[in-house]
Amino acid sequence: MKNFTLFLMIIAGILFSSHAIGADRVVVIPLNTTKKLMNVVTVSAKGGDFTDPVMAINSITNATADNPYLVFIGPGVYTIIQTFAMKPFVNIAGAGQDATTLTGAISSNDPETSAIVTGANNATISNLTIENKGLAGYSIALYNNNSSPVIHEVTVTASRGTYIYGVLNTNSSSPNMTDVVATATSRGIESYGVYNSFSSPKMMNVAATGSGEFASYGVYNSSSSPSMTYVTATAFGNGYYNVGVYNSSSSPSLYNVTATAFEGSLKGPQPEETKSYAVYNTSSTVIIRHCTLKGDISANATSAGIYVNGGTTRVMQSSIIGGVDFISGTLTCVNSDDGVATALICGYQ
Repeated sequence: MKNFTLFLMIIAGILFSSHAIGADRVVVIPLNTTKKLMNVVTVSAKGGDFTDPVMAINSITNATADNPYLVFIGPGVYTIIQTFAMKPFVNIAGAGQDATTLTGAISSNDPETSAIVTGANNATISNLTIENKGLAGYSIALYNNNSSPVIHEVTVTASRGTYIYGVLNTNSSSPNMTDVVATATSRGIESYGVYNSFSSPKMMNVAATGSGEFASYGVYNSSSSPSMTYVTATAFGNGYYNVGVYNSSSSPSLYNVTATAFEGSLKGPQPEETKSYAVYNTSSTVIIRHCTLKGDISANATSAGIYVNGGTTRVMQSSIIGGVDFISGTLTCVNSDDGVATALICGYQ
């Protein structure tokens, strides 16, 4: 217990000095004190202020920019039966993605009541895993609705349900996502690693995977303008559609992105033809630079490295494997190849 207390004090000092509002302040915590740290709430199976993370976050009622809080969730698996709702000016930190897990089966026919964790502005969540095993219509691990938290070193998984989402960003959400693993895998209808709707997240070092029985998407952008840097977007399944990055009426920028789509090996009924696209653009303005786009080349797939139907797509210094499927709009390729060092010339309009 003495070592755990010492560890907790060190973690609190680091988080308050680097993530809390007013980052110029340096917090010095005396390590030889036995007094409870102010504005630090601990969660642990034994020895913490709470054993339930939801009760811990709900106990905070006076957090402000000048009075921020830290909720530290110690090692362990915590079953969530009521959504863990983040709060402004409260930072949530686990003991590591392999050490702290928030798990539950929260799902319904309404996204608002189908998430394990919901985000908030001016808040941070880091160093833990979130998983939703809900069986009903929507199953969401992390849901941001008009909220823009910092999400750092977090693993999110949704593994059951009909419409499943690792991370769902809607209604003008602009979270800062770094070092995030988002996975949605199900035998349901639609699976999304990350879904952005009318949102503009910053995504860096994100691995997003969707796998399902009908439509699977690594990253799905609808009327959104995300910044995607060092992102791996993967989609696979035996359904009708597998798309690494799907853009509809969106304006994303992709830099050092690896997008892959292929027919999977899940058991179940298969359509006559699977459509797999690494990047699918419809009525969108897309910039692609230093990326690798891998479409399925199996016999039972209509596939392409990139699909363009409307809008403007610019590809620079990238590899497009599996060909180009151009319907309309404008597509230009500069200093790009087909993955085997053969120059790819694509100027369509």
